[in-house]
Amino acid sequence: MHVKVENAVKDYGSSRVLDIESIEFKKGIYVILGSNGSGKSTLISCIAGLNELNSGNIFYDGKKMDFAIRNSICIQVQKPYLFNKSSYENIVSGLKFRKSSREEIETRYNKYKDYFEIEELLSKKSWWLSGGERAKIALLRTAVLETEMTLLDEPTAAMDIESSMRAENLIKDMAKDNRTVILVTHDVYQAKRIANHVIFMDKGRIIEMGSMEHVLNNPTNKLVKQILNI
Repeated sequence: MHVKVENAVKDYGSSRVLDIESIEFKKGIYVILGSNGSGKSTLISCIAGLNELNSGNIFYDGKKMDFAIRNSICIQVQKPYLFNKSSYENIVSGLKFRKSSREEIETRYNKYKDYFEIEELLSKKSWWLSGGERAKIALLRTAVLETEMTLLDEPTAAMDIESSMRAENLIKDMAKDNRTVILVTHDVYQAKRIANHVIFMDKGRIIEMGSMEHVLNNPTNKLVKQILNI
């Protein structure tokens, strides 16, 4: 999916939290970096259709958001909600909502379940899970949908190092077959490991963007240089 954001403005009261002239997302993994309040989460929520711009446009393969496009996009918010059900039921809940067949549900589940060691979690209700365990279940629930575009807001923040590395392998696979992943994180090292493209935001604006190698090794913006200690 080719997504183009043009002249995007989002205000909350008197505060302008998003002010983007133009940016495009094609295939691959895009990592968005920036300090708290820089507009990262607002940008992906607007792309997902959860939040409306005050002005500007977002085009999906040249079209405006509609039902078919919405079904081709999945977002995992920073604090994902899990249903009061078992971990297994949470993982497959999106597929059931989309009325996938029983065979398709089991095929997708079996395809992704081994990215994390979750056997002992499958029968546990969500309230018994730790923060890291909840994060694993939420990411698997997102992955099994195999949408053309996946938006992830700090998906590994609650995970330990080993689980984060497993999650990164999963995220890389989520971008296969010409699909797109847009990942918000504070972890520059994570960006180095998995990103094809990196975007730095500050005060609602994009201050640096380009290939991972260019942005993280040879940025032009002074603030980005300071953050990266270059």
